[in-house]
Parts: sequence; structure tokens; C-alpha cells
Amino acid sequence: MHRAILSLLMIVQCWCDVQVSIDRIKGEYSISVGNNIWLRSSSTALYVDDRWYSSNDSSLLLIDTLVFQGDDPDFGNWNETQLIYKLNHGGIVTNVSAHIRQWNSISSITFRLNIGTKDLTNNINLNMDQVRTVFPSFKIEQIDTNDYRGYFTFEGVMMGYDEMHAGIWKSSNTVIKSGMEAGPVVLFNITQHGQNDVIILSPFAQFMATSLSQQDNILQYGVMGSIKTIPANYNHTMILFYSSNGINDALRQYGNIMQRAYNRDKQYR
Repeated sequence: MHRAILSLLMIVQCWCDVQVSIDRIKGEYSISVGNNIWLRSSSTALYVDDRWYSSNDSSLLLIDTLVFQGDDPDFGNWNETQLIYKLNHGGIVTNVSAHIRQWNSISSITFRLNIGTKDLTNNINLNMDQVRTVFPSFKIEQIDTNDYRGYFTFEGVMMGYDEMHAGIWKSSNTVIKSGMEAGPVVLFNITQHGQNDVIILSPFAQFMATSLSQQDNILQYGVMGSIKTIPANYNHTMILFYSSNGINDALRQYGNIMQRAYNRDKQYR
């Protein structure tokens, strides 16, 4: 159940201190914690017919923006902005929709991409450490001299301990070493010693086909580049989870949400 709302600049805030701001004209979005911007978006893009279509050069053209509210039986009320893009490849035209949903009862924002009503096929694949659909994407950057965000990430085979590493959230750092083996990324405020504000970025669906990747200083989420064909109406979703209670509690809460989403319990832990 949902209803449409009209707005040029959408700022949605839940009971927590995280909020998303969306420019309905440019399709840009940012994530703020308190009064500070933590993440700024980069482009939305698709690799189709052996070439890139991107919002940067309008080859993936933003043609409309819609805003909805609704209710989910598991997670309650939500507010959602849909960015509608026109993809014209080889004379085939389809609309691609990027959904940014903020939940009111849980401190999370989900990002979902629907590729539209046509298959997306390549003859020349990208490598498996890249992604061929890009949404969302965020700049890895120090925004100003008072920006003290750090990160750590799980990476490697199976449990992700082989390449687990940490550093400063800045453009010169390699946050994701291998898209194929990338795990959740945890952002935190270094001045708080990881005891307060924390953001976790993670796939929320299609775990075997999607991953996080890094190109230059851009963190990207999407379908792995080695996949030749993406079927019509395919969806993938990433979750951004926020906690003000530090890294340990954030990871526990994030795990609880994943269990709720997929009807799992702790019986075999």
C-alpha cells in the first residue's frame, strides 16, 4: 500500500539521527548523521551492449522522480523516492527505476534498482571484481578538514577474515580490494573511538549475484561484471544501517535485521 507525494527536494528523517537528502532534479543524494554529511552519491550507471550508460553524461537520462509512502508487514512504515531513468540502447528503450527507501521504525535506508522490462546483455563481460549495474554509489572522500571517518571491512573467502582491513575514509585508500570477495563496509567516527555513530553498508538481496566494488574513489554496488545477461525486471537491493551505540552493537542490530528479513533465528549459532 502506498501513495504518491510531490516534492522537489526530499529530506526524510526517521527516529534516529540518520537522514537521506535527494535532489529530484539532478538525481543526487546524500546521507547525513546529525548535521554532518557522511556520504555523497556518485553516478548511476549500467553496462549494456558492451558499453556504459551513465547519469553523468545523460546517456542514462533521469526523466522523472516520484515519492511514495507505504507500510511493510515486517518493518513498518516507509518513505520512498523513485528515480526514473530512460535507457536507450540499440534502439531498445526501457525505463530503469532506482528506489531510495527510508524506514521509520528501523534505522535503515535501502537502495533498490529495477532494470526494467528488457534483458540486459553483453558480448564482452567485465571482470568479476567490477559491477555492471551501479546503484547506489558513494564517493570515498574526506569532505573537509574536520572529517574524521574511518572504516573497516570484511573481505575474503567464506567468513571474510582473510583480507579484513581498516583505514581512513579518503580517496587515496583502497576500501574494496576484491569485489568478488567483498563483505560489509563499516563506517565510524574516529573521534568517538567507534563508540557512537556507525554506518554499515551491505547487500540486502541477491547475495550471490551482487557485490560491493571500488572504481577509483567510488564505492559501487550492483550485479557482478562477469554476468553476461541480466533478466528483465531483475531487482537488487543494498541496505545502509545506522546505529548511535558503537560498532559492536551496530553489528548485532544489523544482524538482527537481516534475520528478520529472511525469517532466520539463532538456533544454530
